[in-house]
Amino acid sequence: MRFKSQQQLEEWIKRAKGSSPSLPNSLGGAQQPPPVNPAIQRRILGVDTALRCTGWGMIDIRGNNMKAVDCGVIKNPPKDKVSGCLRCLAGGIREIIQLYHPDIAVLEGAFYFANVHTAMILGSARGAVISVLAEHNIPVYEYAPRRIKQAVCGNGNASKEQVAIMVANYLDIKTDALALDSTDALSMAICHAYELTTAGGLTLPPEL
Repeated sequence: MRFKSQQQLEEWIKRAKGSSPSLPNSLGGAQQPPPVNPAIQRRILGVDTALRCTGWGMIDIRGNNMKAVDCGVIKNPPKDKVSGCLRCLAGGIREIIQLYHPDIAVLEGAFYFANVHTAMILGSARGAVISVLAEHNIPVYEYAPRRIKQAVCGNGNASKEQVAIMVANYLDIKTDALALDSTDALSMAICHAYELTTAGGLTLPPEL
C-alpha cells in the first residue's frame, strides 16, 4: 500500500487501531473495508468454477483456527447444453448456500485462454455462480491462481496434487478420496482465511 502524504499514513495508522473512519483507496472514491475482528467466526465458501465439474469447499475460521465443514463437486453430463449446465450450477450453489449459510465466498481469478470459446464458457459459469451469491448478499472475493497456491503451498506453480496434500495438512482431513476440484476450492477458502488474519484484514482485495 502506498501513501501520498504523511497525513494519509497517520490516518491509516489510527484506523488500524480502530479509531479512524475508512479511507478511500489509491484510486479514489471506493472505501476500504473495516478491520476484521479475529474473534468472530466466519464461514468461507471456496468455489472452483467450471461448466462441467465445479468444485466447492467450506471452512470455518476463528482467529488462526481453521476447520473443514464440507466439500464436493457439482457435475454436469458432457452432452448437456450450456444453458442446462448453467441452470444446474446456479441451483447447486443455491442449495449449498441454503444448507450451510456461508458468510463469504471466494473464487479463482479468471484465466486467460487462447481459445475464445473456452473463455466465454468459463465466464458464463462464473457469472452464474456470482449472480447466485449476489442474490444472497454474500461478499465475493477473487484471487489469482498463483496467489492461492503461494498462500497454501508456498509455491505458485504447485500441482493440484500438492495443493491437496497441503489442504489435508492445514485442515487435518483425509483428501485421498476427494476430487481435486473440491480440494482446490478448499485451498481458495484457506487463502482468504489467511488474508482475514493478516493485518486485521486490511490487505483484503476489493469485493467483486
